[in-house]
Parts: sequence; structure tokens; C-alpha cells
Amino acid sequence: MCGHNTDGDDGEDIPAEDAVCRICLVELCEGGETLKMECSCKGELALAHQECAIKWFSIKGNKNCDVCNQEVQNLPVTLLRIESVHSLNVHRIRASETAQQYRQAMFSDPAVNLIRVWQDVPVLVIISMLAYFCFLEQLLVTKMGTGAIAISLPFSCILGLLASMTSSTMVLRRFVWVYASIQFGLVVLFAHIFYSVLHIHAVLSILLSTFAGFGVAMSGNSILVEFLRWRRRRHAQLDLLQSQAIVQSDTSAEAQNLHEGETHNSTLQ
Repeated sequence: MCGHNTDGDDGEDIPAEDAVCRICLVELCEGGETLKMECSCKGELALAHQECAIKWFSIKGNKNCDVCNQEVQNLPVTLLRIESVHSLNVHRIRASETAQQYRQAMFSDPAVNLIRVWQDVPVLVIISMLAYFCFLEQLLVTKMGTGAIAISLPFSCILGLLASMTSSTMVLRRFVWVYASIQFGLVVLFAHIFYSVLHIHAVLSILLSTFAGFGVAMSGNSILVEFLRWRRRRHAQLDLLQSQAIVQSDTSAEAQNLHEGETHNSTLQ
């Protein structure tokens, strides 16, 4: 099987004992059918076992030669089907990456986030109104009886609307419900203090607890925001100082090495 010579594109004969597969580096006579790849490669570089070529280019997923980077024209049809599947997978991956980038851009857009916040406001208003109404009614019913509803209903509407507006404007969207819950807890706490402990009039207790709860929530949020900003600035300053120290140490080390080199040269002279 090895008694024939293989012709290269340059017209020179390749001895059978020198003709090896460019992929597995085994002599062509020891393998199966020989494939002469139709690309820009010449001579022995264009020769390979057909089975080796099919496996290699199937793993690669394309028909480009590794040596000349040109497309091999005479590859089997099975490789073309594998390549089409690979191309389909690549297109799917690119499409998913594009969709992910689009979603990230949409969520990072301040205008889109603002729209989403205001879409959540009606739900927050309704839940806040119900929460404040239930609380005020339970707080006042023991002393006022049925008259507690007449006070609880208008105040719960006002408090629910104010709580929703402040929660939507004071914090980011993902913290709106947390802020609203903390604000509601503060109002409940101060209302119990003013009405049950200090025995202040019901309407005045509700007004005072509203101002106190909303004020403490806003003040705490502002203090927390300023603290986080100060910590970011502090970390940035520390990083800058560390980078400057590193640059100065490198500069001093280079200067010391240069000085030692000059001293050594002068000593040799």
C-alpha cells in the first residue's frame, strides 16, 4: 500500500516513507484513506488521513486550514453539517448575550427605573392605606368605639399617600418597600407613645407621630447616604495614597539601582 509516491502541488514527488499525516504524524500507509486537502498548502502539508481530517475539523467546527488559514474545499459532507450546527450554536449564544446586554441597559437606564418605580406606587399606596387604617382603628377603638373609624379612614388615606410618595423619592427602587416598612414601624411606635403612654388627644397624637416617624426615617436615610458617600471617598483616597506610595517606592528603587550601577562603573574605571 505504500509503494506509490504522492504528488505535491509544486510538481515534486514525495517518497512514500516520508509522507506522514500532518495531524497524527503517522505514515499515510499505516492509516486509512489519504486525503489531499485543497487549500494553499503544498506537498506533505496538504496530506492527512481522511479520518483524522474529519475528526480534527469536526472538533474545530470550521473548514479553515491551521497552516495557511485558507478554507479546505474538499472536506466531507459530514463536517459541513457539524459546522452548520456549530454556527447555529454561535448565533444562539450571541443572541442571548445581546438580549442580556439589552436587559442590563434597560435596568441601568434611570428613566426606565423611574417608570418602574411609579408603576409600583399604586400598589404601595393601597397597601400603605390598608396598613395605616388597620393600625389606627385598632389603636383608637378601645377608647373611641365606633368613632375610631371616622378618624382612621381619612388619616389612613393621607398617611398611605404620603408614605408612598416619600418612599418612592427618598430611596432606590429596590429599597422602596424596606423604607416604607421602617417608616410605618416608626409611626406606629410614636403613635403608641403619644396616645397610649402620654395620653394625648387622638388627632394630635396621629399628627405628632406622623411628623416624628417621617422625620426620623428621612433623617436616618440622609445620614446613612452621607456615611456611605464618605466611606467611598475614604476608600478612594486610601487607594490613591497606596498607589502613590507604590509608585514612589518603585521610583526610589530604580534611582537606587541606577546610583549603585554608576558607583560600580566608577569603581571599575
